[in-house]
Amino acid sequence: MIKTVFSAHPITIWRGIKRYFFILIIPFIRAALQYLMRGKVDGLFVIETIAAGFVLTIAIFDWKSIKITVNDRYIAIKRGILIKKCARIELSVLSSISLKRDLFDLLFGSVSCSINTEAGKPQKSDFDIKMSVNDANMLYNLIYDTKNMQNIKFSALRIALLAATTSSAVTGMIIGVPVLNEVCKLVGIALSDVLINGIDVTTAKFNAFFPPIINFVTIIAIFAYTISFVTTFLKNANFRLKSGKGNIEVRSGLIVQKKIMFSKTRVNNICLEQTPLMHLINKYCMRASIGGYGDKKGEKAIIVPVASQNDLKGHLKTYFSQTNTNKKGIAPEQKPCNLRRFLYIPAIIAHVLILVGSVLIIMFPYLSRLVVFLTAIAIVVDLYYGGVCYHNYKNGGLCLEKQIIAFGSVRFTIRELYCAKEKVGVIKITETPADRRHDTCKVKITVRGEAADSVKVKNIDKNDVLLKIKSTFKE
Repeated sequence: MIKTVFSAHPITIWRGIKRYFFILIIPFIRAALQYLMRGKVDGLFVIETIAAGFVLTIAIFDWKSIKITVNDRYIAIKRGILIKKCARIELSVLSSISLKRDLFDLLFGSVSCSINTEAGKPQKSDFDIKMSVNDANMLYNLIYDTKNMQNIKFSALRIALLAATTSSAVTGMIIGVPVLNEVCKLVGIALSDVLINGIDVTTAKFNAFFPPIINFVTIIAIFAYTISFVTTFLKNANFRLKSGKGNIEVRSGLIVQKKIMFSKTRVNNICLEQTPLMHLINKYCMRASIGGYGDKKGEKAIIVPVASQNDLKGHLKTYFSQTNTNKKGIAPEQKPCNLRRFLYIPAIIAHVLILVGSVLIIMFPYLSRLVVFLTAIAIVVDLYYGGVCYHNYKNGGLCLEKQIIAFGSVRFTIRELYCAKEKVGVIKITETPADRRHDTCKVKITVRGEAADSVKVKNIDKNDVLLKIKSTFKE
């Protein structure tokens, strides 16, 4: 059994001292100022220098103690000076390895190598080690077979669409900012109407200062959302996908470059998702949930940025050949009374919004225009929610076999979920009074893992669901 041993990059020393850096540097700054002003430094500087040297020495020894050993069965990470630690991870349970380079790494020839399993803390890499670029790439290639992988590059337009349709920044720019601007104007009109019966001087001052404040708030909001969108675009720019027999590699990033490799067997589930903005252009994206993946809450690997539903299913069959995309299984009964059951919640919400708006107009006549505007916005959102409910009525369904397929939604996002039955964490069945009357139920499928995906399928036959669960998950 051939073993290969790697060491950490010297930049690891900086990781060891950066939390103490400002505390350590202040004595030297103070000493420099004393020397310039008095021509000498006090005796405390010697003690401070010894303390800084001690911290630096500890960081150097810690860097030298890091060893990464890999063979064909496991990877081992050793670290520690007085208290030595050794972690051994079987390659069969390794979920992913990612290499990330920012501008700091480009300057010093280093890379952050993150080793992930499902056993670590959520939204945090199990091990994050600074390595040289050559060592990190060698480790990467020893663990995963990178030969004979199909290279797929997506256009800049698709990346821009991904950034636009998945980032809250674009939603804020095309919806949030105009709504905020209009709300501010209507608030200003309402306050002006209140003051018009008061002192004219006060009204004049208000009318002089309030519009510039509105413009300033709007400009700040646009600027913040623009920065957020550009950041999202740069994060996903240069997106490339490589697919092999057993592994998938995803590369992305223009300034901060990141590539991650994971085994197809470590994928908990695949989701085809359509956000509200994607719905406007009738596109979907494909994401994969991998245990231990990412360093942010709910982060998932993007497999295909933006494509039509049929194209995505073609990609799904290509990268995960065992996936059957044609089965729908148990679906809601297509009849008018069932359609009304899907739409009654948005209908109730619409009536409540109109009632509340009417009451507020009567109670606060000066705010009538503002109330009408906000009520209209809320009704538009409710209409979209009604559209999602209608989509669930027409396209919802649940397949409970060796492969689990769920067609439904999560809040305002339309989702198709694909996973093996072994990956399912919880199947939750809910019955409302209406369900009991029609002998139906609502089923929520939640996949196991740190960033668990879920889908709810509504108003499907309860007896069919129970029979399928019993046959699929029998002991």
